[in-house]
This record gives sequence, structure tokens and C-alpha cells, in this order.
Amino acid sequence: METMTRRQFVVGSAAAVGGLIGMGVVQPGVALADDIQWIESDCRKEGKKYLVAYESNCGSTSGVAQTIADVMCRQGASVDVRHIKNVSDVSTYAGVVMGSAVKSASWYPGAIRFVKDHQDHLRQIPVVYFLACLALYKDTQENRELAQSYFNPVLKAAPEVKPKAVEAFAGALDYSKLNMVVRMIMKSKMEKQGVPEGDFRDFQKIESWAQNTVLPVLC
Repeated sequence: METMTRRQFVVGSAAAVGGLIGMGVVQPGVALADDIQWIESDCRKEGKKYLVAYESNCGSTSGVAQTIADVMCRQGASVDVRHIKNVSDVSTYAGVVMGSAVKSASWYPGAIRFVKDHQDHLRQIPVVYFLACLALYKDTQENRELAQSYFNPVLKAAPEVKPKAVEAFAGALDYSKLNMVVRMIMKSKMEKQGVPEGDFRDFQKIESWAQNTVLPVLC
């Protein structure tokens, strides 16, 4: 039997769910459970204002965004945390942290579109990128290289926006966040690949990156 690579698995999983949506078996917006929470917050300080914006599938990426913002706030920065759907203007921000969950070995299309739509301003200010993905549920060199490749589509789509840093973090797999049909598909795919359900986010690593990388390049 031919062995499926991790990249083929990621793309295949997304294609399977997308196919069901296309056939009308799963309607867009119904693939998720009803209790998904998108974190948004404000930390008001004097001086320059920064944005931590994100796109998330089931909400775990928003937790990464908030953790980064918390570190920045504790160090005296004024920070807004926003889901990208609620950001129409970035011109008032002195720096932007932009992150996304992963779909088909890439940032979500909406996140890439966000960078393209705002690239005239983003190319003039310091920007950093992050992502959250299940490829890093095991922190190996192979998986780190794979996760880093997920930035390639956004880097190609908006080449004039040159991030000062990029970082990939492990995500979370919570089947309760998906409806029954999508849950069955994802569970089958993940079990074949050996990915267990769980929260693999390393908040200590996220805080360290925010402290030692994000703050120096943005503030």
C-alpha cells in the first residue's frame, strides 16, 4: 500500500470536506458547532497602537493571538486583538501581528486576502506572521520544516509585505467544535495519520516568542 505523505494528508483532508460542501452535504457555516468563540480584546496604553489580527477555524488560533497580545500589553504596548472579519482599516496601527490557522497547507484564504487588501500600509510598518497547525503536534525537524512551508502562499501573494519574523505553533484538535459529518471525516483522517485529539498549544513557547521576537521588532 502506498504511504501518504503528511502534505498529501493535509491537502486531502481539506479536499474531502470541501467536496462535501460542494455537493451540499455540508453547508458552509454549518460545519462548525454553535459555541465557537472568537476572542477580541483591547489593551489601552499611551503611545503607538498595535494590532494582533487572526483567522481561525475552531477558535484555537484566537487563543494564540490573545497570548501574544497579553505579553505586549504587560510590556506597556497598546494592543487590539481582532478577528480579521472585524478589521476594515489598519492605517492607525504602528505594527501588526497577523496569524492564521492552516487549510490545505496554507494560511486560510481569508487571511491571505487580508494581507493583500491592506498591503499598501503593511509594507510600510513592521509586521510579523504566525500560524497554528496540527503538523506540529509532534515537534520534529521534519514537522517544523513542513509547518514553515505553510507561509509560502501568503509570502507569494503579497511579496511587498516582508514580515520581520514568522513562527509556527502547534494547534488544537477538538472534535466537539465540528458538526457530526465533518467530525466523522476528520476523525477518520486524523486516526489514520496518528494525530490524537487534544490541545497541543505550548503557551510558554508562544509567550517567549512574543517577548523575545515580537516586541523587539514591533515596538
